Amino acid sequence: MYRIISDRRLRQYLEEISQFSILTKEEEFTFAKRFREKKDEEAKEKLIISNLRIVVFIAKKFRNQGLGLSELINAGNAGLMRAVDKFDERKGYRFNTYSVWWIKRAIYDAINAERGIVPKSFLAKRIQVITLKHIQKHGREPTVQELAKTLNTDASAVSLALTELIPPYSLDETFEDSDSQYIESLRLDIQGADNLISPPPDEIFKKKVQKEKLLSALSKLESREQEILKRNFGLGEYEVQSLEEISRLMNITRERVRQIKENALRKLKIILLSRRK
Repeated sequence: MYRIISDRRLRQYLEEISQFSILTKEEEFTFAKRFREKKDEEAKEKLIISNLRIVVFIAKKFRNQGLGLSELINAGNAGLMRAVDKFDERKGYRFNTYSVWWIKRAIYDAINAERGIVPKSFLAKRIQVITLKHIQKHGREPTVQELAKTLNTDASAVSLALTELIPPYSLDETFEDSDSQYIESLRLDIQGADNLISPPPDEIFKKKVQKEKLLSALSKLESREQEILKRNFGLGEYEVQSLEEISRLMNITRERVRQIKENALRKLKIILLSRRK
């Protein structure tokens, strides 16, 4: 139920999970207590299936980064199940808020694994540990200021270290809502599978304009750089392809594809930033 396996089953999966309602706070606490005290698998199942739509909603934000939507959802579902095992209702915060970090963390890790990226700095590794402790204590991620205070360093150093842990969001899409806002939007807006995967018309238009600007900037790169970025992010005429797939198609090593991609991204950011001035 929690593993989609392939894109071919994605629509069926979305239809299935659209039937599950999001639990109230009281219901969450009841099922969480049953699982914590008695290891009640039925209670665990209730917590998981009621939050599968939240996983999809979050996964959508990370499309076009080298993994297909089904792979992102699979990773997010693994994070959700980890959250159920760690959740303690006695601390008073909502499970669907608490689970967001675990879902995002699992998706980040999956994207970074695909890209062959691991945290290098000591500060980045310390942030991982402190963030986990903060989540378990407070039910939410720490702010940059809170991390800086705990680590006895300045916020700019924390922000820089965070770039090792959090992959860039989609080149034409960023998070604009807080966790609580997009959880609330799930309650109000999602009625079925189509709503899970189809943005409203004004958002489609906005993304179309952004994508046109992006493709224009891409045209300034070398042809091989353009092709690798387009294939990996699913731009232009291409579907999203992994680094491994691209390496086979272009007859170069996966590591070489990654190097070209990272270099191209740096160039692209400079081009896009220069156009904002």
